Amino acid sequence: MSRLGNKEENLKHFVKFIYPPMKLIGAWPKPTATSTFSKAIKWGLIVSAYFLQLLVFVPGVLYLFLKEKNGKKRIHIMIPHINGFSQLCKYTILLRRTSEFSKILDQLSDDWVDATEDSRHIFRMRANIGHRMVLTVAITMYTTGLFYRIIIPLSTGRIVLPNNTTMRMLPCPVYFVFFNEQSTPYYEIIFVLQIMGGFLNYTILCSTMGVCLMLCLHLSSLLRILMNKMVELTSQLDTSETAVQKKISDIVAYQTKVKEFANSVEEITPYLYFFEIFNYAIEACIVGYCIIVEWEESNAASIIVYLMFQGICIFCNYAMCYIGQLLINESENVRRMSITLNWYRFPMKKARSLILIIIMSNYPIKLTAGKIVDISLATFTDIIKASVGYLNVLRKVT
Repeated sequence: MSRLGNKEENLKHFVKFIYPPMKLIGAWPKPTATSTFSKAIKWGLIVSAYFLQLLVFVPGVLYLFLKEKNGKKRIHIMIPHINGFSQLCKYTILLRRTSEFSKILDQLSDDWVDATEDSRHIFRMRANIGHRMVLTVAITMYTTGLFYRIIIPLSTGRIVLPNNTTMRMLPCPVYFVFFNEQSTPYYEIIFVLQIMGGFLNYTILCSTMGVCLMLCLHLSSLLRILMNKMVELTSQLDTSETAVQKKISDIVAYQTKVKEFANSVEEITPYLYFFEIFNYAIEACIVGYCIIVEWEESNAASIIVYLMFQGICIFCNYAMCYIGQLLINESENVRRMSITLNWYRFPMKKARSLILIIIMSNYPIKLTAGKIVDISLATFTDIIKASVGYLNVLRKVT
C-alpha cells in the first residue's frame, strides 16, 4: 500500500467515531479542493445548526424570564438552556478553529505513517480507549435525550391550568411573542424542531468531547514513545560516539515534535475544556436539585431520566479529567526517565548533550481549561465539590 493510502487508513481508524458527528454538523475540515456543491452543503448544515440551536435557546430564555414565575420550575427549565449555550459556544469554537484542526490532523497522520510497528501499537491502544469512551458517551447521551425530549413530554399529556386553558407539554417550554406556540400547527412544528435541536446538541457534545479525548490520547502516546526512545538510549550496547550522537539527535528531534504538537493542541482544547467543565459543574448541581425535587413529588419517570443525566455529567467529567491525568503521568514519566539516564556510559562530550533533553523534559506537558485550571483527577474532585456546594446553596435559597 502507498504512503498516501496508509495515511488515509490510519486517519480513518483514529477518527472513526468523531468523523460522522462532525461531518453531520458541518464542522469537519474539508480538503482544499472542494466543489461548489460540497461547500453549499457544508454552509447549509452550519446555518441549520445555528437555526435549531437559537430556536430553542432564545424563546426558552424569554419564557424563563418573562413567563415563568415559579422559582423551582425556573431551575428545571434552565437545564437544556445551559447545555444549549455551552454547545453553541463549543460549536462556534470548532468552526473558528477549522484550519488549526486540519493541520493537527495532518500532523497526526504523519505520526502514524512515520511510526514503527511498536509505536503504531501504542497509537492503536490509546485510540481504542478514546473510541470506547466516545461510544459510551454517545449511547448514553442519545438514550437519555430520547426520554427527555420525546417520551416524558408525550407521556405527560395535556395539562389543564387554573384559568381552564389546556396546555400541551414541549421538550423545552418556550415563549414566542408573535404567535401562540400551543395552537396547531405551531405546536407540532416546534415540538419536532426542539427534538432536532436537542439531538443536534448531543451531536456537538459527542464531537467536541471526542476531539478533546482523541487529541489528548494521541499526545500521551507520543510521550510514551519518547520515553521508550530514552530507554533504548540507556540500554543500547553500542556506546560509540557516532551511535550515541545518532540516538540523542533522534530523541531531541522527536521531543521537539511532541512540543510542537502540544502547542497545536493548545490552540483548540483549552476553550472546549472550559465550556465542558462549566457545563458539567452547573448541570450536575441543577440536575441534583431536580432529583431531590422529583423524589419529594414521587415522580419515578423523571427521577430515572435525571439520574441518567447525572450519570452522564459525572462520567463525561471523569473521562476528560482521567485522560488529562494520563497525559500528566506520561509527562512525569518522561521527566523521571530523562534524569535517570545512564549518562556515565557515554563519551563525555556526548553526555553533555543530554542536558538539553533533561531541561526540555522538566517542562511538563498538560492541558488546561481556558488556561485557568489543569485537566486532572484533582480538578475532577474540585468540580464535584463545587457542584455539591452549589447544590446546598440552591436548596437553601429556594
